[in-house]
Amino acid sequence: MRRARWAVGGTAVVGVLLVGGWWIAYGDQGHPFGDGRACAGSDVPLQQALDGVRLGLPEGAEDVHYVTHATAPEGDVRVAVAFRSTRRAMQTYLSENRIVTKGLDTLDDGRFENGDVGAEPKTLGMCGGVKVILGPAVGIEKKVDVGGAAEYVDIAMQLSDDLSGSIRTPTDVLITVRNAPFWG
Repeated sequence: MRRARWAVGGTAVVGVLLVGGWWIAYGDQGHPFGDGRACAGSDVPLQQALDGVRLGLPEGAEDVHYVTHATAPEGDVRVAVAFRSTRRAMQTYLSENRIVTKGLDTLDDGRFENGDVGAEPKTLGMCGGVKVILGPAVGIEKKVDVGGAAEYVDIAMQLSDDLSGSIRTPTDVLITVRNAPFWG
């Protein structure tokens, strides 16, 4: 009986050590920087990447997932961040960041791309089941000058199904940044 207990106890200890060793070696491979929002392959923390283009996230952003590529070739996406937000938070965000300066009630008036917008999340290396943003949706491109370098911020988000051109609440959002030197 005593041998059986030692065998069971020893097997349990070995099992715990094996699982623990596996977790240390492989378990957190998908979340760089210890950030559960970061997708595999990210090489710059989200806040540092967004600070480089003088953006943040809207207040109350949920289900955030991101990927950053410091060594992406010129013209490729260097930051991609997906999240869910409310209409009000996105209107405030677009206005405060001077992305859309007027007419936030109707984003389908011809100023911006409409329909299926934004990149396919999987092609960007996004994780977490980020959805493709299908029409009705709006894609807004904004050229940003950061230290003399031209960068492009693309914001794709869902619009309401009622064809009013207003932002859906909640809305799925995908922000991508190209040509962004966000580290020094």
